[in-house]
Amino acid sequence: MLDFITETNDVWQNMRACGRPLVLYGMGNGADAILDHMAAEGLTAAGVFASDEFVRGQSFRGFTVERYVDVKARLGDFAVVIAFASELPEVLARFKALAAQHTVFAPHLPLYAGSEVVTQAWLTKYAARLQKVYNALADEQSRGVFASVLNYKLSGRPEYLWQCETARREDLQQIFTFTESESYLDLGAYDGDTVREFLSLTGGKYAAITAVEADRRNYRKLCAKTEGLANLRTLEAAAWYCDTELDFSDSGGRQSTLVDAHKCKVQGVKLDNFLGAQKVSYIKMDVEGAERQAIAGLKEHIVSDKPKMFIAAYHYDNDFFEMPELICALRPDYKIYLRKHPYVPAWEMNFMFV
Repeated sequence: MLDFITETNDVWQNMRACGRPLVLYGMGNGADAILDHMAAEGLTAAGVFASDEFVRGQSFRGFTVERYVDVKARLGDFAVVIAFASELPEVLARFKALAAQHTVFAPHLPLYAGSEVVTQAWLTKYAARLQKVYNALADEQSRGVFASVLNYKLSGRPEYLWQCETARREDLQQIFTFTESESYLDLGAYDGDTVREFLSLTGGKYAAITAVEADRRNYRKLCAKTEGLANLRTLEAAAWYCDTELDFSDSGGRQSTLVDAHKCKVQGVKLDNFLGAQKVSYIKMDVEGAERQAIAGLKEHIVSDKPKMFIAAYHYDNDFFEMPELICALRPDYKIYLRKHPYVPAWEMNFMFV
């Protein structure tokens, strides 16, 4: 077994063993999925509460949504089950405050239906590949993140995330070196937020920017917020391994995806073809589960240009070993770093390739 896995029970076993009533914090799709999993495991919720500003006497799945103080008065001691995702500092602070008073679980669930998820069986199945990637990581901090995130995904204990989180900007500045001649490829450019991040990192001096966004509403925002930038190309398309038309689900937010898509059509583009002879020195890639296909469409530039790369590693649990395997099959000389940025559950994890 993997020596860096210290947890033995999964989150549902831990809930069962905690000996306290289980109360969900939050409503919506995440809470629906957690209640369904709890029912399948023979676990029963003792209530649902929300932040005070969202409590208006509503019901959710047969529960009257309560305020925290009312649940506390009714039950006394109880375990909190975090049932929604957030990166907002004030919400993360609230999670930590709850953890100081209660046993807190934040169940890890797959983002996409049918995805493999971390279990003891999963860890056993992929132990050799996980160990190989763990050994190949470039620093002790990366190995700590790798171990902490896997222990979290198995156990549902958010403390593992909090102990390994770092600040995104500091990581970018410490691991990467940015010059005035960068040629930046932004895949999943959203509304231009990561273009603005790049401009901040380079002091606004660069050679070229190519920003790719598939969601039509996000693309309009991207164009509006980057208007006037020199040497900028924008492309309304999905990064893919070939040039084709694809099914797409657009949300107008960060979760637009090609996975299980059905709402509309979008153009898929092989970026090796689109870029042609243009060199790339830095790639940021967060394309909602299509990272493998995007990498396949960039093989030629990865091999020839050796760009530094910042690639999302949280859409599939198998990304933890498959992503480094894909990149190192193309260029074995890359150093691999892994960083976790503030978010509950285990989103905003990124591999950094140098």
